[in-house]
Amino acid sequence: QLWEQDKALGQPVFQYNLSYQGHGPYNDDVTWWGDWYVDEPDLTQEQQNILNNYFGSVYDTIGHMNDLVDYFRQESEPVVLVFYGDHNPWLGDGNAVYDALGMNLDVSTEEGFYNYYSTRYLIWANDAAKEALGSGFVGEGPAISPNYLMTLLFDLCGWEGPAYLQATREVMAQVPVINTPTGLYVENGVLTDTLSREGQTLVNQYRKLQYYYRRTFLYGS
Repeated sequence: QLWEQDKALGQPVFQYNLSYQGHGPYNDDVTWWGDWYVDEPDLTQEQQNILNNYFGSVYDTIGHMNDLVDYFRQESEPVVLVFYGDHNPWLGDGNAVYDALGMNLDVSTEEGFYNYYSTRYLIWANDAAKEALGSGFVGEGPAISPNYLMTLLFDLCGWEGPAYLQATREVMAQVPVINTPTGLYVENGVLTDTLSREGQTLVNQYRKLQYYYRRTFLYGS
């Protein structure tokens, strides 16, 4: 409905829509979705209830996403959608269900770091957008921090973007992952807690740019 209202203005439309549907914690007393997604005898009944409620919520959310995509698939105007989640789900206090499933969440290890902090993103374009932008929007995207999602989107669209995105593009190319809680980075494909001199300079400049942009251009007096 909002899309149709904005489209009627005859101008480009940007919408940011946030939903916390399916956010945990999930009930461990009963499975309140109609289907049973997990039947794992090595898990307690409470742990199975948590997983079933999580997967039931995921299934429902995906159904709505499919409806949204199908709607814009028929749209004559170019439309690009970006879906992403900001963190992995709560699966029991102290990550109890993750532990029961044998999933490594030890962020001091590379496997645990990626398991703990990685979430999927999806960038989808309808046929009108593919034709207008000359991009197929196919393939698997790079592992990046979410602050680079807009930069990646502009790259897929073939747009240079404003000065801020042009500056972030250089940082993303060398340091595509910046993880503040752990102090870890990915530089040139390697997970590390110590950047090269060039990489550290880029990150320092990027942080100054963020501060300057936020304080001067977005919320300055």
